Amino acid sequence: MATELQQLCLVRFYLGGVTYARWQSAYVDQVISYESASWTYQQFNWEGVASGAGGGNQGGLSAPATPVIRSLLASAIAGPWLVSLRVFQAPEAATGTPPAGMTLVGSLVAEVIGGDCSMTTASFALGSALSPIGAQFPPRTATTRLIGVPCRL
Repeated sequence: MATELQQLCLVRFYLGGVTYARWQSAYVDQVISYESASWTYQQFNWEGVASGAGGGNQGGLSAPATPVIRSLLASAIAGPWLVSLRVFQAPEAATGTPPAGMTLVGSLVAEVIGGDCSMTTASFALGSALSPIGAQFPPRTATTRLIGVPCRL
C-alpha cells in the first residue's frame, strides 16, 4: 500500500535576527514545532517566481486580508523584510508534528518589494536581484525528487 504524501510549506518573515511571522500550510488551526520554533497555520497562496539569467526574479504570496495580515504587509514593505519559503514533501501525519524524514523539494529567499490589499486579499510582491543561473548563492533551489526514477534502456 502506498503512503499518502502531503506538502508542507513554511514561510518566515524576518529582518536581520528578528523573525516577525512564521506560517505553515499543512496543519489547519494548529501551531507546529519545527527547528525549535513555532509555526502558525495561515492560509496562503504561493504564486511562484518568474526569472531570467539576468536576475530580477519576481514572485508573489497572497493571504486573506485580515487586520493582522494587513499590518504585517505594511511593516514588511516599510522594512523591507526578507521572506524565506521552503516546500517539503512528507508522509501524511495526523498530528501537529512534522514527521521525520521530510524531503525539501524547493526553497526561495526574497525581499518584500511591494504589495497590495483588496477587501479580501493581501498580496506580497517578492523579488531578488540574484540570478538563479550562475549565481554562487542562488535565491531558490529545486530538486528532482518529485520527478521519479527515469527509465533506463
